[in-house]
Amino acid sequence: MKAKFTPKSPVATTSNASESVDIYLKITNLFIEKIEQGVNPWNKTWSTSGLAPQNYFTKSTYQGINLFLLALTPYDVPFFCTFNQVKAQGGKIRAGAKSLPVVYWNVVESKTETVTRDGKKEPKKNSFIKYYNVFNVRDVEGIDFVIPQPKLANQENQTITVCENLVAAMPQAPVIRHSNKNAAYYVPSADYVNMPDLEQFTSSAEYYKVLFHELTHATGHPSRLNREGVTQLCRYGSTNYSKEELVAELGASFLSTFTGIATPELLDNAAAYLKGWLRPLKEDKKFIFWAAKEAQKAVQFISPTLTDWQSAEQE
Repeated sequence: MKAKFTPKSPVATTSNASESVDIYLKITNLFIEKIEQGVNPWNKTWSTSGLAPQNYFTKSTYQGINLFLLALTPYDVPFFCTFNQVKAQGGKIRAGAKSLPVVYWNVVESKTETVTRDGKKEPKKNSFIKYYNVFNVRDVEGIDFVIPQPKLANQENQTITVCENLVAAMPQAPVIRHSNKNAAYYVPSADYVNMPDLEQFTSSAEYYKVLFHELTHATGHPSRLNREGVTQLCRYGSTNYSKEELVAELGASFLSTFTGIATPELLDNAAAYLKGWLRPLKEDKKFIFWAAKEAQKAVQFISPTLTDWQSAEQE
């Protein structure tokens, strides 16, 4: 995925531990509020563009938790920019418009040293969270934005080429079977994904969304990303089970957004399912950050050059 844009002069940042905690809590509470309202906060149709959130001017796709933060909006397009970028282009922010946070981490070397696994000494590195504000292009006046109109996947109960290509190109892919027509699941011990037939789903988009969910699970296999939620036996309903399910759903949401198949129906089907994840979210304010990071790793494993061929598909 493309690197996240970090402005030289952030509009607002945090600089100490207490403020960092506030950011974690603020963002986690946003997700909890949406889930309790029955809303899937990390799956956005972006119906007029079929793209993941990105900076309009740099064309850089926002990464990790920022993909989902910027989906917590009513806007119909996923393009954002900073106040300074708008000002530089001669535009202005619409009166009453609200900014949205984009978080990133700064890493600094301290004066103390730490010993690495190979016995070498090196400066200890400390990381701390910071953020800057962005605005959706719909809240910008005085600039003529050109919004792309790519072809979105809309083939009911037929294979979707962009999705088929993505699945076929996955490196070290698990076997995909259609043996059990009644359930979709991933079996770590045998390293295979089982799926009902395409025709059994209400739409092609639903089929691929479920397939993406199971393929995200498969990235946790020891031969791939070695994720605890897959490598260890997790009891249904346990915290570790919920964590792995959230990673899989986030991964599926990433892939559905990038391939342009996300629909309102997919959002509705996921809303009730998400409520099972409220406990780990409430117990750990950093959980959603971890889950987003793990999901992004999974997506990058499934399709290392996703954004590259995505652009080609939309030309």
